[in-house]
Amino acid sequence: MPSKINEWMIREYAALLKEQDGIVVLGLEGLSVAQASTLRNEIRGTGAEFCVTQNRLAKVALKEIGIAMDPSLFVGPCAVVVGSAEATISAAKAIEKLWALEKVRKVHYRGAYLDGSTMNAAEAAQIAAMPDKNTLRAMLCGAIIGPARMLATVLSEVPASQARAIKARAEQEQAA
Repeated sequence: MPSKINEWMIREYAALLKEQDGIVVLGLEGLSVAQASTLRNEIRGTGAEFCVTQNRLAKVALKEIGIAMDPSLFVGPCAVVVGSAEATISAAKAIEKLWALEKVRKVHYRGAYLDGSTMNAAEAAQIAAMPDKNTLRAMLCGAIIGPARMLATVLSEVPASQARAIKARAEQEQAA
């Protein structure tokens, strides 16, 4: 029978995880206190939360809220990064930026849950490569505006080339 503290922690984990669009499970191998603080501050700056978990309790909380993640993700020291989909993508980018400078990587992606779908470790590692909402908007605007701009260029070139031809003809007649 679980203790009252464990029941309380499961409820807290469930409340934290239930309201979020993005959950990333990270493996932490040999992370120092200073590195963990830096990681926590970088993630907090993106709007996401970093929480070192008790594996068994996190599995129970995920099961309670109906998110089916592989239980083998929670083996060894691990943490979860939770937030909106935007914040989760930004947090993954911050993690990659932070660990790009280190020789030995001590934070590994184990899995994720993003916008209703679960991901394995390889897919979760690609979250950092996903464009954020503003980048997607810019890409969409470029895709929409591109053909219209090309059409406008083509249509304006017809009278411009005709004007150049008339000018060249006039200059040719003046020279003769």
